[in-house]
Amino acid sequence: MKIKFAHLADCHLGAWRSENLNQIGYNAFEKTIDKVITEKVDFVIISGDLYDVSNPKVDVVDLATKELKKLKDNNIPVYGIMGSHDFSPSDKSMMRPLITAGLFTNVSKGRKTEAGKLELFFIEDPNTKIKITGLRARKRSLEIEDYNQLDRTSLENEKGVKIFVLHTLLDELKPIEFKDMESAPKSLLPQNFDYYAGGHLHKTIPEKLRESEKVFKIDEKTKIVYPGSLSPTNFRELEQYNFGGFYIISGDIDLESGTSDLEIKFIPVKIKEVLSLFIDCNSKSILQVQENLEEIINKTDFTDKIITVRIFGSLKSGKPYELKSNEIVQKIKDKGAYEVLLNKTALISKEYASVSVSTGKTNEEIEETLIYEHAQQTNIKNISKKQMNNKIHEVLEAISIDREEGKKVNEYNEELLQKFCVILGLHEEDDM
Repeated sequence: MKIKFAHLADCHLGAWRSENLNQIGYNAFEKTIDKVITEKVDFVIISGDLYDVSNPKVDVVDLATKELKKLKDNNIPVYGIMGSHDFSPSDKSMMRPLITAGLFTNVSKGRKTEAGKLELFFIEDPNTKIKITGLRARKRSLEIEDYNQLDRTSLENEKGVKIFVLHTLLDELKPIEFKDMESAPKSLLPQNFDYYAGGHLHKTIPEKLRESEKVFKIDEKTKIVYPGSLSPTNFRELEQYNFGGFYIISGDIDLESGTSDLEIKFIPVKIKEVLSLFIDCNSKSILQVQENLEEIINKTDFTDKIITVRIFGSLKSGKPYELKSNEIVQKIKDKGAYEVLLNKTALISKEYASVSVSTGKTNEEIEETLIYEHAQQTNIKNISKKQMNNKIHEVLEAISIDREEGKKVNEYNEELLQKFCVILGLHEEDDM
């Protein structure tokens, strides 16, 4: 049987503060849906983080609903899981209306067995008979604990052609620039699946898929894949990747033998051209830097482009704050730029003591690093560094759950206290 499906991840609709850049993400999603319909795929897989937050603005939900309805109207089902951004520990994610309306099928369904194992169920696509399951993400990668409890035997013994959907970073596929992010060993994944649809890592893995628009055979090395974000979601992604994209997977499957012969192709989604400027300020005065910037701005065509400006280095004289970011941005906008982003966190001065910051990282990555460093410095009897790292994440997840409507504050606080006791292994009579 011939099959074709699309795999996208990390759309992060509504991720930007700038509405201009949000519109780029919206247009990328619309363009992707149109392409998927044109390709006449059998189904679509979204590997988490359709939204950037679990309760996005109405306009964002409206856009997602409208586009997913196009797929439904063309008899193209959408399967997927919630990512760490659109997941809500209180089950109040705005993914719920999409699921209820039949526009999105959540394949992360299961139950706890009497033995304490997590047994996942399969969803069978009615047209291709492919079986799909997966494990949704949790905030701060806490789903790794769920993988440790996974009943892998039942998943591995299931007959047929199977797809596993995940929103977790794997140790063996982790790029060096993401070394501080929480990840799990590949061995935690259930075996005997034909395709592993990854999400969470905003980078195309394997990279060769992005570097060429050729079709590649899926084998043991390339069946665990990440398409990267559908559209850049932060400064670094704009600077490094310029654009996002998704995968189209096609080929033959044999339902009787449960085998497949599949090919994969990266589909780039380009909306606006990105131009990145790098301003090296080492051994220069503020006046020299300003003159250099004026020269670059005067001779460069910025028309309808997204512009990133990274200013870095150690000034010979002057202070970083003397370089007026707003004025630089406005001058570039005045020359017709679609949007301008400027980053000077790596600019320091001998005259001005710098604050220790993590440059080039997202807020999520900085949080991961700080928690990891704190856990390494904590010494508590019978609690390893790894366990302490996980417990900090669990505490942060617990306090992120909103108080339910109608519940009294003291009841909410008591529930939090009980959760903290469980997480930290304390008893009520212990000295808190």
